[in-house]
Amino acid sequence: MKNMSEEFRKVIKNENYIFHIHTNYTDGLSKVNDYFEYASKNNINVIIFTEHVRKKLNYNFDSFIEDIRHNNRKFSKIKTFIGCEAKLLPGGILDIPMNIIHKIHVICFACHSFPQDLELYSLSFMKLFANDEWKDYVKVWVHPGRFLKKLNILNENLKTLQELVNIALSNDVLIEKNLKEELPPLKILESVPFDRIILGYDAHSIDELKTTMKTRFK
Repeated sequence: MKNMSEEFRKVIKNENYIFHIHTNYTDGLSKVNDYFEYASKNNINVIIFTEHVRKKLNYNFDSFIEDIRHNNRKFSKIKTFIGCEAKLLPGGILDIPMNIIHKIHVICFACHSFPQDLELYSLSFMKLFANDEWKDYVKVWVHPGRFLKKLNILNENLKTLQELVNIALSNDVLIEKNLKEELPPLKILESVPFDRIILGYDAHSIDELKTTMKTRFK
């Protein structure tokens, strides 16, 4: 895919979108159709699908794409972006099947299971952010700081997280404001330019989306 960052930033500026959702193709409960119906009923005009991937997929990504396109034909006023959420591996590698990358618009960088090594964590993200392999994609760092939060070392490592956010921004990576997990911390979020922030719901069902949507307007 060609770089779509300018078009994508217009979407972010408009704020009328759903970003960071999961379906029953992986660990979600709701179907692709459910998200289209919800968006249609609530006058939301953009859906950014970000399904989990790994190098060895246990579902058919082409079927997932066709499901989106099929529903998009029914809900033609809704614009869609096809993306994925891929986890960081030690050394800055992404856990992503290479045969899907020409089919997506957006790549979400995530840290899920990872060795409890802060230096390796930092160096791996630095390498990932600077990797030219992903330069032609919209790149988003989702739930920044989650790894640190899970280890209960977030507060004492805010400087490290801030440095990583700065490196991400310098490499044209967008920063997710994760409404579900309230990440990154407000102090760091305030340092990110408004047009480089994308609101993410991390929703695995319509009910969860509705609940998290309420926090957006607090």
